[in-house]
Amino acid sequence: MNLLKSYFKYMDDPSGAITQLAAERSLSRACMGYFAATLGWVLFFNIGDGISPVALLLKLFVVFIAELTAGYFIASLCGLFLDFKQIKSSPAELFVLIGSAGFIKGLLVAFALISAAWPGAGLGLLAPFALLLVLGLQLGYLTRSLMRLCGVSAAQALTAWLFGFVPALVAVVLLGVFFVWGVALLF
Repeated sequence: MNLLKSYFKYMDDPSGAITQLAAERSLSRACMGYFAATLGWVLFFNIGDGISPVALLLKLFVVFIAELTAGYFIASLCGLFLDFKQIKSSPAELFVLIGSAGFIKGLLVAFALISAAWPGAGLGLLAPFALLLVLGLQLGYLTRSLMRLCGVSAAQALTAWLFGFVPALVAVVLLGVFFVWGVALLF
């Protein structure tokens, strides 16, 4: 119920809602957002594949841990950037903001359901655009939230988030390369 109250408060007063969300630093709300993002990712890439419940639960667990880890990493680096600029912020507040942005990835679930309902429509070709749209909306929400929370300009807020996102993306790519390299060495 608190989640719905937060949503409606955000609709009435976005600045006040973001300030309250950051001040409360509710780990449970952040984790619900990270789980919503996890559900979005897993269903988007696996709907209609006929995976077993055990495989689904394992994927949910692994992606949830990856979402949390990325959230910790991005919040820390964004906080570091803001600290360099002498802007008062808290990595815990940023972690909660990233978690709340996870609800935006629920749009991926809608796209996955639509593409599963009409498999012959060729909606699978639109998947990269759906991902870019959702990630762009999430970055826009985070940028606006940081502007409201810290009173920074749009350029500073966007730069702060990119300061955290780019190293996280590089880390994921490097992990992928080392994983593929390790698998190639096994065979």
